[in-house]
Amino acid sequence: FGIKATVFISTQVEPISQLWPRLNQAIVNGHEIGSHSRRHQCHWPDTRLFCFRAYTNYEISGSRDDILKHTHQPYVWSWCYPCGNCANYEFVQRKLAAAGYLVARNYPGEEQDRHNLPDLQTYDSNPYNATYTQVVQKKGGIAKSGRTDVPELNAKFDEVYQRGGVYNFLSHPQWLDYGEDKFYERHLAYIGRRPDIWYVPMGPLYAYRTVEQRTQVRALASKDGAERFVVYNDLDTKILNNSLTLEFSVSEKVRVFSHGQPVPEWNQTITDRWNSEYFCHEGGRLFVTLQPNTILEFR
Repeated sequence: FGIKATVFISTQVEPISQLWPRLNQAIVNGHEIGSHSRRHQCHWPDTRLFCFRAYTNYEISGSRDDILKHTHQPYVWSWCYPCGNCANYEFVQRKLAAAGYLVARNYPGEEQDRHNLPDLQTYDSNPYNATYTQVVQKKGGIAKSGRTDVPELNAKFDEVYQRGGVYNFLSHPQWLDYGEDKFYERHLAYIGRRPDIWYVPMGPLYAYRTVEQRTQVRALASKDGAERFVVYNDLDTKILNNSLTLEFSVSEKVRVFSHGQPVPEWNQTITDRWNSEYFCHEGGRLFVTLQPNTILEFR
């Protein structure tokens, strides 16, 4: 369907040892592997004492290191709170930030069914307690209900899409029905393969926001008839290796170069990577998608 997922894994819970090859293939296919701790410890209520004992370096940094050891993913951007526990404690959020995570997915109010429709339609203002738009799954865990009505699921997507927002749904694989005639794949078929949507996992999405906020563009003196711009930031490219899109007004079609090399023209396929480079003309506008820290030239 062209949709890119963040797959959260508990790195010491079997059968994880059998799944690393498949997870590596998922990375090749443009998905992200995130941490769901090592042992997936849960407790209700999630008292401060439980969270202090559960959120150790063994769980936080250890699971991150397991992913880096067993996959070729260059960084671990995302955490997901097991059972949604402990997401509201600032000391836990600080520990996650100190371990290098950029974003942490919550799972709010499962017992009261508040987890079904948090209705976030953009970035979360607190990335370490980041929610989502809706679940797409059957009843499971301690919840009273799920969210499987396809017209209802699709209508919520349409609402976000029409507003130009960020649509983010959450599913537990054990609470899905598989098959093209079942609710899960019907929803994927409805939202997937659209050329005007960027399909991106959660971690690289939040990384993109940082790159967008911290990148500057400055015009340089023209050289040999080429208009030149420097595009730069001071970010660690191992962690924040995203492309971003710049818009220019142009009176005629131009060729685009980055680092002195030609940038390819967009081939009209869906955008399902976060570090690609290409350009496209649209009337008198030129859109250039590229990685920063380069000299951009129009010839």
